Amino acid sequence: MSNKEEFKFFIEQLHNNAINDFRATEQYKLLQEKLDKMDSDCDTMLTKNEKEFTIECFELLSEVNAYEEHHVYRKGMLDGIKILKWLEVIK
Repeated sequence: MSNKEEFKFFIEQLHNNAINDFRATEQYKLLQEKLDKMDSDCDTMLTKNEKEFTIECFELLSEVNAYEEHHVYRKGMLDGIKILKWLEVIK
């Protein structure tokens, strides 16, 4: 594995750990309850075709948000390294 691949793996592991930490919070549990309620409401308020379309829309939004989140996390790590180098904490 090259240094770049190792760094990418390291960042992905940190990102995954952060996600798992968030999913252990009460805030996540409350948000999950809201999502479950919304899903239940969709079952009763929408036709089958409307629900399928709605699910596709939310899946796409979720995918876009996941890519954005990963990009921001990675950029934050790289910016943190630049700051540490500028402060001469690391070389």
